[in-house]
Amino acid sequence: MATYVLRRLIQAVPILIGISVISFLIIQLAPGDPTDRFRSGRVSPETIANLIRMYGLDKPLPEQFISWFTTFWTFPWNVAAWGYSFVDGRPVVEKIFDRIPFTLELMVTSLIVTMIVSIPLGVLAAVRQYSWADKIITTMATIGYALPSFVLGILLLYIFSIKLNLFPSFGRQSLGQEGNLPDLMWHLFLPVCALAIQQIAAWSRYMRSSMLEVLQQDYVRTARAKGLPGSKVLYKHALKNALLPVITLLGLSLPSLLAGAAITESIFSWPGLGYLAVQSVTTNDFPTILAIVMMGGMMVILGNLLADVLYGLVDPRIKY
Repeated sequence: MATYVLRRLIQAVPILIGISVISFLIIQLAPGDPTDRFRSGRVSPETIANLIRMYGLDKPLPEQFISWFTTFWTFPWNVAAWGYSFVDGRPVVEKIFDRIPFTLELMVTSLIVTMIVSIPLGVLAAVRQYSWADKIITTMATIGYALPSFVLGILLLYIFSIKLNLFPSFGRQSLGQEGNLPDLMWHLFLPVCALAIQQIAAWSRYMRSSMLEVLQQDYVRTARAKGLPGSKVLYKHALKNALLPVITLLGLSLPSLLAGAAITESIFSWPGLGYLAVQSVTTNDFPTILAIVMMGGMMVILGNLLADVLYGLVDPRIKY
């Protein structure tokens, strides 16, 4: 297993280099530059030229890329490794690591809710195949999966915050309630629902398919023929094996949760990494955008690796 993990990490090197090149080129092709917000009648052209020179935007693109790339991958990372924000001058490392705990709150809570809700729904739909319960769960899962996350977030915000006034419409905690867990959960409810509904829809359908496949296996028929109680056959034999493919979704869900968090955090003004990414795009904060994109790329690679490792650990038939 250790050799396999090491080989996968080595294979990730050219992928990360490719992500770096493509991300850098896309950002350079985007309209505007970080000095646009300063351009007005009150700012002289000389000041703008000084800013361009200070940001290093007057250098050739290959030189800009090499300078950024070599600094970004300098180990150990220090406070200046990822550069400085063009907006407030803060080190990008500090800005990102200040936001990561808030994004983790959102992602981990959404993942827990997803597992708690989707697995029983998938099992119920499989056991009661073609029943009304199965049809309702499948229909709701299809609708939930088809709804874009930004539409879902806006609907939840409009109904439960603006119309019914049941939950706050923005922020992580109320003023003066820092550290208050019930207040945090109150603010978390709508963003978590916006992230979890799509995940629940996908997971429940996947769980249903996996459970249906396991229920047709010979060892399940044998267990029933021996006279074992239906609940014991279902939960001790069938469910245990049906969960094996679903475990891989844990790793594969991390990148999609991070992508969904960017939209969800923007809608609910949740002060996480996704909200920072959207703010950085609107202000052309190149160093921050590049760092967040690279973190997303690393999460995709590590998520896929985690899925493969988990599958190998829980299924002894898989050998690497």
